[in-house]
Amino acid sequence: MRNLINFLLKNSSWFVFIFLEIICFYFIFSGNSYQKSVFLNSTNEVTGRVYSISGSISSYFGLKKENQELLQKNSELQTELSELRSYLFSVETDSLKANAFLNDSVNRKINSHYIIARVEKNSTSMIENYIIINKGKNDGVTDDMGVVSQQGIVGVVRSASPNYAIVQPILNPHSKFSCKIKNSSADGILIWEGGDSRYARLTEYPKYEKIEKGDTIVTSGFSDFFPAGLQVGTVEEYQSEVDDNFYSIKIKLFTDFGTLKNVLLLKSNTDEIKELENKVKNAKK
Repeated sequence: MRNLINFLLKNSSWFVFIFLEIICFYFIFSGNSYQKSVFLNSTNEVTGRVYSISGSISSYFGLKKENQELLQKNSELQTELSELRSYLFSVETDSLKANAFLNDSVNRKINSHYIIARVEKNSTSMIENYIIINKGKNDGVTDDMGVVSQQGIVGVVRSASPNYAIVQPILNPHSKFSCKIKNSSADGILIWEGGDSRYARLTEYPKYEKIEKGDTIVTSGFSDFFPAGLQVGTVEEYQSEVDDNFYSIKIKLFTDFGTLKNVLLLKSNTDEIKELENKVKNAKK
């Protein structure tokens, strides 16, 4: 306490000077409109910058929640789009019937057919790559579920534990998916031959089909994993296979596996289809 008193007495002249300066500034800004406006504008600028920085920090920490909300909304839109495509592929050119379905699909609530998951581990440089996600059987994940990203298809669930699952991506030589050029009727087999994770190849694509560089590749709907029309990539180049009746097409994938963070798992009806197939097989015996 004695030291504090000595300090105040020793520097009393400075404290008096600062106090008088404060009084002077008060009279200047309160009695002069120009100086007052300059002061207020400067104060608002500083305050605005402080709030801006604070808002940026808050927004950064809220990105995770916003990203989950965007993924949820995207899954709902993907569901609606998939149902729309599947239905329109199956109906005749009946405009009244199509319009009725469109009106119904817009006005009704469609249950989500997707499970949102986060990528926990991802490999892109191995011969047989795989992905581990943070959702498992407790979340409704089952084997053979199709997996997609915001950009395009990713792969298929091969094994699931209660809380995690392993996904076999396109970047695996054992992965084979039926795909086609958008708006075409013929399909080919999408495979990965190793090397660059940005590219895959569509094989056994018939030569009678028209093809151009830049064409969009989508799923054909002829597999148990993906509905028709999901984005895959674009045609980079093409050449004849050993069998001259087919093309081998180099595809630049839409999904960037190097930066993959979140995925959507498709709840398909493969179990129902397999059950029907088994019934047919048993009936033939």
